[in-house]
Amino acid sequence: MKLNFFTLISLTFLLTSCSTSFTEFFNKKADAQQRNEELIKSFEGEEKVLEKFKEKEVPPVVIKVEPKSNKKSTQKKPPKKTITKPKPTKVVIKKSRYPKDHPKEFIEIDKLTKKYWEKFKPTLFEGEKMILDINYLGVSTGKVAISTMPSKKIGGIDTYHFHARAKTSTYYSYLYELDDNVDSYVDKTSFTPVKFSLIQRESSQNIDDLQLFDKDSLQSYIFYKRDRDGKIKKKKETMPTPIRFQDAFSILFFLRGLPYEKDETYTVPMMNKGKVLILKAKAGSKEMIDTEIGRIDAIKVIASTQYSGDTLKSGDMTFWFSNDERRIFLKFAAKIKIGSISGEIEKYER
Repeated sequence: MKLNFFTLISLTFLLTSCSTSFTEFFNKKADAQQRNEELIKSFEGEEKVLEKFKEKEVPPVVIKVEPKSNKKSTQKKPPKKTITKPKPTKVVIKKSRYPKDHPKEFIEIDKLTKKYWEKFKPTLFEGEKMILDINYLGVSTGKVAISTMPSKKIGGIDTYHFHARAKTSTYYSYLYELDDNVDSYVDKTSFTPVKFSLIQRESSQNIDDLQLFDKDSLQSYIFYKRDRDGKIKKKKETMPTPIRFQDAFSILFFLRGLPYEKDETYTVPMMNKGKVLILKAKAGSKEMIDTEIGRIDAIKVIASTQYSGDTLKSGDMTFWFSNDERRIFLKFAAKIKIGSISGEIEKYER
């Protein structure tokens, strides 16, 4: 089975121009919301789904500070109120009633994964940006950029917004040109996905892939459109989901928030187009690694994937995160059917 960037945990096809500056790269992104709405509208009779998953900006918390006065006053002023934006320390999974005929395997997955969600702690920072240099078969082919965007509301649900954008380098574009965007929106309360959007613009094809996750009905709505040489393929499906899972991009942020206790293996289900990929992650050695942002104490995480009960050798990956409270994504390496791919952090901003 062929695994793309996202089924290999977010890092295979997001390549970008080496000449693009750090700021310019993150300022250029596709209007995913508009593309997603156009995609849903192309499937007749889906207005209700579109309305339920509408995006809304979350206004920032504004703290008003009164100017100081030099005049003395005999009246006592009320104490100033400090407005803070609380950061969750743990996720909360509310009990959900399973629909009739819900897959038994998903119920078993929920029983298994409950303890891992209880140990998980969100480790993310709004405004964080990073670029990783990508190597394929030992050759630098481009970069991957990942950022944590301002929060949004999706159908009344407060969500974290993770974004990545890619564009092939000038040299590589002669062989294959690529300009892709991916967005993942994750429920702040349960840290489970609400919306996943992938917009691919490539030499051989254009793809719009939208997956919407309804936690009330435990269903995912899948809208897919591919244009290859003028031949259009469209697919719409509604598929069941477990209560606890990640999408193919948000799982990177879930891995950052696990404690990696000694001898513990963490099982995390990942949904992609209605199918479940089981990822298992465990801590490896702690290492000091040299990076473009300095010499950093890192924790090595070894991950493997299973799909439909079969181990996928091409799904094995190794990650390195900073061994501190930031858990910066520093490095990755993976073996795939057509060789090996790796990446190391080049720039970081927070």
